[in-house]
Amino acid sequence: MVLWPKSYAVPRDNIGWRHRLYRSAAHVPGTIVALVLATLATAMLGLPVETIGSRFGGIPQALPDLQLPPFSWDSAKQLVIPTLTLAMLGAIESLLCARVADNLIDAPRHDPNQELMAQGVANMVVPAFGGIPATGTIARTVTNVRSGATSPIAGIVHALTLLAVVLVAAPLALHVPLAALAGILLFVAWNMGEWREFARLRQFSVPYRTILVGTFVLTVVFDLTVAVEVGLVLACVFFIYRMSTLFRIEPHARTDAAQGVQVREMYGALFFGAVGKLEALPAQLPEGTHALVLDTHRLIAMDTSGLDALEQLHRALGRRGITLWLAELNEQPLSLMRRAGFAAQLGEAAFAPTLAEALQRCRL
Repeated sequence: MVLWPKSYAVPRDNIGWRHRLYRSAAHVPGTIVALVLATLATAMLGLPVETIGSRFGGIPQALPDLQLPPFSWDSAKQLVIPTLTLAMLGAIESLLCARVADNLIDAPRHDPNQELMAQGVANMVVPAFGGIPATGTIARTVTNVRSGATSPIAGIVHALTLLAVVLVAAPLALHVPLAALAGILLFVAWNMGEWREFARLRQFSVPYRTILVGTFVLTVVFDLTVAVEVGLVLACVFFIYRMSTLFRIEPHARTDAAQGVQVREMYGALFFGAVGKLEALPAQLPEGTHALVLDTHRLIAMDTSGLDALEQLHRALGRRGITLWLAELNEQPLSLMRRAGFAAQLGEAAFAPTLAEALQRCRL
C-alpha cells in the first residue's frame, strides 16, 4: 500500500507499453492489491493465520429476508433513551466523517441536511432486514479517498461491491486473512490521523488542547462513541465558560455621579453562566444614586435565567429607591421581556431607543 503508485503522469511523447502499464496500475487501489496478494499467499502457501472462514465461518451468500421487528410498549419505553443517544452520535459521526472528506478532496462542501436525511432513511429501512444502525464512517470514507475517490459515486460503488461479494464472491472471502485486514485498517488509520494538528496545538488555547487531546486518547483507549460523548460535554462546558467570561458590565463615560445617575454598559450574552455579574451590580452602586441606566446595545442575547436576574436587580434597586432604565435594547432581549411580562412591570417608558434619551428621561 505504501509503494503502490497512487498516480502516474503520462509523458507527452514516447508512450510505450510500460507507460500504459503504469497508468493502468495507478488506477488500481493499493489496498485491493495488498488484499488480493495476501489472500493468494494464504491460500496457496497454507499459512497458519486466521481467515474470515476460520474465524467467522464465512459470509452468508444471500440477502436477509424482510421481517418487521416486534413492537411492544414495554420495549419502546426501554428504547427511548438508547435510540436518542444513537441518533445523536450517528448524526455527529456522519457529519464529522463528511467534514473529514471535505478536507481531503477538492470538491464542493457536503450538504449536512442531505447527509442526515439519507442516514435517517437508511436507519428506518435496515431494521426490517435484521440490520443495525448505520452511519457514515471515517474509516471507509478515508479508504475510498485514499484509493482515488472524489464523489458520492464511490459510496454507491462501495455498496454494489459489497453486494457482489455477498452474492457472488462469498466463497472466495473465506480465505481473506484477518491480519491483512488489520494491516489495511492500521494503514488507513495512520493516514487519517492528521498528525500535523498536534504540532499546531501550541497556537490554541488550553480548552481547545484539552478537547482535542482528550477526545483522541478516549478514541484510542475506548471507542469513538465514548470519545464523542465526553468531547461534547467538554465542548459544552468550555463554551459556557467562554461565554460567561465574554459577558461584561462596565462603567460608561457618561456616568453623572453628581446628579445621582449611574450608567453601565453591557457586553455579550446574559445567560445562566453570567448572571452572577449582574447580581453583584447593586452593591457596586454608590450612595446617592437615584437612577441606573443600562446601555444594552451590545447585549446580543438573554435567556430566562438572565431575565430572572434582571428582575431581581429591579427589585433590589426598588428597595433602595433607584429607578432602572434600559437603553437601545436589541430585539431578542426585548421580545423575551415582553413575553414574560417584565416590560409591562417595568413600564414602556423605561425603554429608551437611545442612551441620550434615557439620560434625558431619568433627569426629568
